[in-house]
Amino acid sequence: MKYDVKSFSKKYSVQKRIRILYKITIKLHLKVKAKNHKKGQLCYVFEFLMKPENLCKFVKQGDILFYCDKRRSEDTSGKQKNFADNSRAVEKMRRDLYPLEWIEVKKGGELWVKYMPQNKKYICEDLCEQNKNKSDCFKKNIIKEKFCETNYMCEITGLPVSEGKLAADHFIPKEKGGKSEINNCIIINKILNEKKNNKMPIEWFCETLLTNFMIICKKVGILQECKEKIIKFIQEY
Repeated sequence: MKYDVKSFSKKYSVQKRIRILYKITIKLHLKVKAKNHKKGQLCYVFEFLMKPENLCKFVKQGDILFYCDKRRSEDTSGKQKNFADNSRAVEKMRRDLYPLEWIEVKKGGELWVKYMPQNKKYICEDLCEQNKNKSDCFKKNIIKEKFCETNYMCEITGLPVSEGKLAADHFIPKEKGGKSEINNCIIINKILNEKKNNKMPIEWFCETLLTNFMIICKKVGILQECKEKIIKFIQEY
């Protein structure tokens, strides 16, 4: 389809043109996402979001799930009417597969979401700025690469940035000879980063995370079993 640029400019105001071009851009993003999931629930999610009445708007997650359920039923000729844990699959998609690309609000007890891929760029830039305050820290390109590599999740807990701020940490502390290079950069929850401070990784892990875990195992009465399994896991790793 060919567009007459002059006619387009005359017909619509600047604000209207911006809104139209924005919708076209978002739809292209959604089409790419849909191609990544040629069939199944996630394909239906992006199919739903591309509909004119839903494009660039907040939509109820319940409506997304209902649409996915309906489409699966149609594709399977009614043999499968319900997804198992379909809400969990959509949550996982937003938080793990395509994090930071959504805005979420709760209204009247229901979750509403809006697809905004540009949101990721703003958050990424903000995270990089937060993590480059000192002259001897990681360079911005290293921080950005590590955030992308970890999909904006804590490498220790697996929690996404939506569950707490993230920090670019020197795994081997600078005070112990650790360099500000990419192979010494890990992305972890900011609170964990503050607790780790300048301790060596194994000291920090044993004194905090492992100790707390073993205390819980002892309270529950499974300490010996866990010790044996941990030793076996380490030996086989």
